[in-house]
Amino acid sequence: MTAWTSDESGELLVGGQPLSRVVQAVGSTPCYLYDRQQLAQRARGLRELLPPQVLLHYAMKANPMPALVCHMAGLVDGIDVASAGELRVALDSGMSPQHISFAGPGKSDAELRQAQAAGILVNIESFREIPVLVEASQKTGTPARVAVRVNLPFELKASGMKMSGGARQFGIDSELVPDMLRQIAEAGLDFE
Repeated sequence: MTAWTSDESGELLVGGQPLSRVVQAVGSTPCYLYDRQQLAQRARGLRELLPPQVLLHYAMKANPMPALVCHMAGLVDGIDVASAGELRVALDSGMSPQHISFAGPGKSDAELRQAQAAGILVNIESFREIPVLVEASQKTGTPARVAVRVNLPFELKASGMKMSGGARQFGIDSELVPDMLRQIAEAGLDFE
């Protein structure tokens, strides 16, 4: 992990500048400060630890600030969004729509249509989303790009997180996946 740096007097440096100078320029506290150099170092460090075939995505729900997202877009392979507002910020960041994905259980019909029109990957999490994406695809003449978020029938106990094993609000229960894949294929959607 990269350590934060300080100047000769021991004052924390943010973006190469003493913290007191940055706060003075901002004008008041509290405030949020992001160090682009630290973000780039952390992204590089993570890439070095991961196998080369693993793609690094920024989950915009962590922080949707447009300037931060634009910076992160240059450091990662893709951006994950969970709302129409986040989708707009991701598209404005310069990230290719081919590398933006939309996930979340509460996607509205309007958000699904917007995502399809933009050409981003939609993670389908309910059967209700399929006909909306089919209709949007027919209107644009381009099949929606889709993936399926699957709830596995077991828990990953070692992780301390419970994100599988039974009905959940996120994704499709594993026993329903064959039927969903059949519907996606019959609808002519672009399953990735």
